[in-house]
Amino acid sequence: MDKPGKLLKLVCRSRWFVSLSREELKLYLLLLVSAVRIGQEEQIAWEVLKRGLGESLTAEKIERLGHALGRHGLARVRVTYPSEGGGRPRGNAAPVVYSTVFDLERLRGPASRGPRRGQEEGND
Repeated sequence: MDKPGKLLKLVCRSRWFVSLSREELKLYLLLLVSAVRIGQEEQIAWEVLKRGLGESLTAEKIERLGHALGRHGLARVRVTYPSEGGGRPRGNAAPVVYSTVFDLERLRGPASRGPRRGQEEGND
């Protein structure tokens, strides 16, 4: 199974999975499938976010949802705004969204002294 698939499986089996709102889960899935590398900050296209979360999406909503994902240790979301000379925001320019999807090894439970039951060492 690939790394995003493993992460999704861990999230679905976690105790706080049921506490995620539908929109938080949608954002996490978008970030997960868009991630080129787990643990590395990457830019995600505003249009991708709007297709997944709805046309009425705002930067404030992304920040709120991203904050919730951060509280759960799933991802970090950072929103910036394109600027003209002097650092002023442009009129109708879409915000730029960066995300980092975290490795979720810690969700496997308490630190173990070896591989989990039914898993061989080295088979990630």
